[in-house]
Amino acid sequence: MDKPLRTASDPPARGLVSLLVANRDFRRLWLGNLISVCGGWFSAVAVYAMVYEHSGEPLAAGAALALRYLPGLLIGPWGGVLADRADRRTIMLAGDGLLAVLALSFLLADSPGTLWLVYPLTFASAATGFVFQAARSAWMPSLVQPAEYVLYSAAVQVNGLLFQAVGGLAGAAVIGLFGWRWAFVVNALSFLVSLLLTALVTAGGRRGAARRASGWAASFREGLRTARRTRLIAALLCLEAVFCLGLGGMITAMIHLALRVHDLGDGGTGWFYAVQGIVGAAGLLALAPRLQRADPRTRLLVIGLSCLGEGVCTALLGLPTAAWAALTLWGMAALADVVYGPTAIAALLSAAGDEIRGRVMSLWSAVATGALALSAFAAGALLDVLGHRVLLVILGTLMAAPGLAWLLALRTGAVLRPSTHDRNRTDMTVRPKTTENGHA
Repeated sequence: MDKPLRTASDPPARGLVSLLVANRDFRRLWLGNLISVCGGWFSAVAVYAMVYEHSGEPLAAGAALALRYLPGLLIGPWGGVLADRADRRTIMLAGDGLLAVLALSFLLADSPGTLWLVYPLTFASAATGFVFQAARSAWMPSLVQPAEYVLYSAAVQVNGLLFQAVGGLAGAAVIGLFGWRWAFVVNALSFLVSLLLTALVTAGGRRGAARRASGWAASFREGLRTARRTRLIAALLCLEAVFCLGLGGMITAMIHLALRVHDLGDGGTGWFYAVQGIVGAAGLLALAPRLQRADPRTRLLVIGLSCLGEGVCTALLGLPTAAWAALTLWGMAALADVVYGPTAIAALLSAAGDEIRGRVMSLWSAVATGALALSAFAAGALLDVLGHRVLLVILGTLMAAPGLAWLLALRTGAVLRPSTHDRNRTDMTVRPKTTENGHA
């Protein structure tokens, strides 16, 4: 029987398909996000092709990519405060409507004289998207059981990967056949469909427990204190920050590889996105049930191994002279990456209660996107100076180093050892057995 919300008495879903079949409300939000992500990849491919066509500069593409990430640092944390103080469903509905309007506005930038509009429109779209994401990240987990957090995170990630593949290839095809304009129209329509599906859902934790009388600044500081005092959350934030210093530049370098080194055409980035989506989605569908059954310490081990594996693949990405070899390495990096999201997000969700979840998840997003923006812009500036091969080695090292540090911290027990704040609450994710010196 189709249920809008699973209860504590129901057995946890065993896989992604069973979770989506049994949980109507979660499925609707998932489908809405799935469709809007597809349109987003249409738009991303179109924007990069537009910028390269009218400017021809790697720095311009890097700047456009950086502006997709920067609002996560500037606006995202306040979106988390809003998500813990206001109705999360209302925030998502308003966000979808505004994103549809902004998607159509990119049509005004399709000429050399109006190319500058790409940058404020990219910033505004990303800012709206991060507020939307904060509300979604706070609301959607309340529609599943805590034991299903790994599957929740995998479901959110796999929809992006699936339609990254479809959107990337379809975006490249649409741009090649009909030009950039139709890609932006498809993006706007996808947000409207997402709005309609979100409007059908009313269940779950739509409001956090932030004290509205305490003020926005006080709510923001409360989220920072929770992140700083909870050892696992603080460690994950540090890992994400350093890793993304390599990841953002890797994406900028990928755009350069697709459009300049391997000359795959105006929609060339779509081929890289498609490989990442296909390989990542297939890997996640196969591995998500196993990750859910794994014990907490094994999941934390997977986080470090994922960073290490993706870093090595990135360092090697500039070596191939053939496009197929570069795409193969890109797919290997995607396979290493897909296990990171479900394990890391499940740990964060279990360490942060619903009353503060919007703020903690938006801090996670802010740390990531701030590092991504800095890395994307710097990589665009350094491509012509260092060349893509040297740059990718540097970026791969930045991605692998935090993975090694994480594995060392796990071995010494630094991540698992509870802080003073941790001892005052029940941690649903990590309950390590300790020796007399506190090490796991």
